[in-house]
Amino acid sequence: MDFAEFLSTELNNEQQKAVRHAKGPLLVIAGAGSGKTRVITSRIINLILTEKVTPTSIIALTFTNKAAQEMRERVQKSIGIPATPFKNNSFFIGTFHSYCLRLLKKNAHILKLDHFSILDGDDQISMLKKLVDAHCPKKIQPRQALYQISTLKNNLLNQQETLIDPTVQELYNLYEHEKRLSNCLDFDDLLIKALELFSSKNFKTAHQNHIRHVLVDEYQDTNVVQNELLKEMCLDKKKFIIDSLCAVGDEDQSIYSWRGATIDNMLNFKKDFPGTTLIKIEQNYRSVKPILEAANHIIKHNQNRHPKKLWSTREGSNNILELTCMSGFQEADMIAASASLLQQKNELQNCAVLYRTHFQSRLIEEALIKKSIPYKIIGGIQFYERKEIKDLLAYLRLLINPFDRIALFRILNCPPRRLGDKFAEQFQKAWEQEPFQTFTDIAQKLLEDLKPQQKSNLEDFINIFSSIDLSFSPAHAINHMSKKCGYLTYLKEEYEPQEAEARIQNIQELINAARYFEEQGLETTEQFLQEIALLQDKINQENNTNERLTLMTIHAAKGLEFDTIILAGLEEGLLPSSKSLENESNIEEERRLLYVGITRARKKLILLQAGYRHTFGSMTYQQPSRFLKELPNTGIQREDCSYWKECQTIQFLRSFFGIIAPEQSIQTFGPAKKFKAASKKDLHSYPSTSSGRAQPLVLSEAEASGRAQPLVLSEAEASGRAQQDERSL
Repeated sequence: MDFAEFLSTELNNEQQKAVRHAKGPLLVIAGAGSGKTRVITSRIINLILTEKVTPTSIIALTFTNKAAQEMRERVQKSIGIPATPFKNNSFFIGTFHSYCLRLLKKNAHILKLDHFSILDGDDQISMLKKLVDAHCPKKIQPRQALYQISTLKNNLLNQQETLIDPTVQELYNLYEHEKRLSNCLDFDDLLIKALELFSSKNFKTAHQNHIRHVLVDEYQDTNVVQNELLKEMCLDKKKFIIDSLCAVGDEDQSIYSWRGATIDNMLNFKKDFPGTTLIKIEQNYRSVKPILEAANHIIKHNQNRHPKKLWSTREGSNNILELTCMSGFQEADMIAASASLLQQKNELQNCAVLYRTHFQSRLIEEALIKKSIPYKIIGGIQFYERKEIKDLLAYLRLLINPFDRIALFRILNCPPRRLGDKFAEQFQKAWEQEPFQTFTDIAQKLLEDLKPQQKSNLEDFINIFSSIDLSFSPAHAINHMSKKCGYLTYLKEEYEPQEAEARIQNIQELINAARYFEEQGLETTEQFLQEIALLQDKINQENNTNERLTLMTIHAAKGLEFDTIILAGLEEGLLPSSKSLENESNIEEERRLLYVGITRARKKLILLQAGYRHTFGSMTYQQPSRFLKELPNTGIQREDCSYWKECQTIQFLRSFFGIIAPEQSIQTFGPAKKFKAASKKDLHSYPSTSSGRAQPLVLSEAEASGRAQPLVLSEAEASGRAQQDERSL
């Protein structure tokens, strides 16, 4: 079908209005499961095909690589124009950070930036750790300092006026100074430095003349700096100056305040961009009516929101189950029993267990292992954070940026070169005295005072970089560097054969990734490094299969959907979390978090709470979450399963999931008995509440090898957010 027919037949009325809105600022309140990605991509296609807009005058800003890639593919499939951040003859679809990096590279002369490196989270921690150890040991942890510094920068606050803690203020100044010496930027700097570009009148005018249409996905997740960037792109003296701005979001799904996102950007959009048209898209295409009714009842208790009510044409019954368990152990067994039944229906891959915090997964994992149920945990070591990957990337970073101190000290003695910590300190002091010298210049000066063996080793290290041409393709550079520095030999000597082989395979996968980027139009090693710095949430999917139960935090589930959602730990102190109980705005965010969790479910929703949990070595009473009282009185089956026997649990869950019990070889007379919950006197017979079950599940090595092993994935791989971070391309 042609695009006009697609608009009229495949989009509802409100979606069509959002797509066809041609001029001025537009705020689209798109509820969960309402097809916001379709709206954004259709709007881009409409601008190009119907409005005859020049493609290069359009940018679409997202928060994750996954979302950007999905949009690129949809648009390219429809109009045949590539949407890649690596080619200049196309429109741009990518993350805020990747677009800001693009602006900085093209306009480096304005801010006098040249050949800078980008620090990832580990680099920042490493830098701050050295600063903390040198200037304020034991006063603050590096991660705490990084969080406070990042919060400060994301909120555009003046550190000289707002920082109360003098330790953090001192670290901030030292950190910024060290970055300048190393010619490095962190992810927050990409946004801030891009914002600085707009202080140049010539740049701002040129940008506004060139970029006439701006689209923003997940607008509720923007921070103060990103909102200011949009103002600079679209406004001149508070007057809307470009052709259109379309922000799509849902403040009811704003759950990332801890990383700088502010719901105020959604609520103040009309004030920030005068003349705004507001469109609400409330039809949900994901969930059945009872689940949406539960979600609407929960979220209507929040005050800071644009009122809306999700609705669906999908009918449903027996969709929501609320269970009160005796303990966290029984809750875990209930999850395992549900997973076992779904596995029998070949629907395990369509189920996810969500919880507020990662520590809640321990008991669930034990119960799943006990029943040999395969599962994957969203969260873990990401591909580009693995040691062997970061080591080789550090070699390439130093090749491109010979002032990169973080990279130098990471690899100076890796593989081991008998250049110990004392020499590293000597190197650092010499470099601090001559900060404008490259690492090679400093190394050459230190050669004279070294013993013959150390001198030879340092010369070998210097020669590694002289043997590589900057014109090498990324894949060729990685392959050459890994061999030249002896890294593969080092892995074989340092690790057991099986682990060494796994690490070598990771390096090969890195080379494969480099080749993929080359095919996308990214040709130089410097470009490759910049894009990798933005891709911290990428992870190897080689061993991923669909036939697994998914376990993750509710934050990680943002953007995903499953037939069945099991929400664990609906108790005060867990959801809402204990840290949110003193602040109403925090309670509202916790309520939004539950709303996000509920709206991930298509067909079935199980809400679990435990009466008791083990905390700090003792059993503590758990109060049910206040949010459970906000659920509707109808459409939800509520049961106290504290004293159920295992057979009763299975019988009940079979009924909920619509599973017919297998025929028994022994026949009985008379009609089947109706389901009846056990009484308290049956408690002793329930295995999950017995004293023996309260012990951790310990398996021998032989037993463990025969059990289902978890597949660990990153949050961002599964959901496209995670975010970590929004810092992905």
